[in-house]
Amino acid sequence: MAHDGQDLGLGNVILPDLLTLTGATIAPVEAVLDAAKARVRETVSVDGRVSARAVEDNQTAAHGLAWLATYVESLRQMHGWAERLTAEGTFGEVEQLILQIAFGEYLAQIMGGIQMNQGE
Repeated sequence: MAHDGQDLGLGNVILPDLLTLTGATIAPVEAVLDAAKARVRETVSVDGRVSARAVEDNQTAAHGLAWLATYVESLRQMHGWAERLTAEGTFGEVEQLILQIAFGEYLAQIMGGIQMNQGE
């Protein structure tokens, strides 16, 4: 392939202070999850109790909440994994990229909408 003069080297693509950044996201996503739980609870409750019928009628909200809870727990676990590897001295470039990509993807979906389809 012809070289057009561009510097094709990417340099370091890992965010500085990656663990600080990922750790700082945990509390806000937990707050989003808590708010979503409260909202869905209101939506699916009748007389202060969860109603199977209301859950059925609002299954998209219930399913979205389940996905959100899964994402939040995944972020917690990924951050914990990275902390353990750091303590062991084995948090290398590949592991950092895995963490950075996972957080970027899940946080983008939490912010922009978790995709679900009819096959779910």
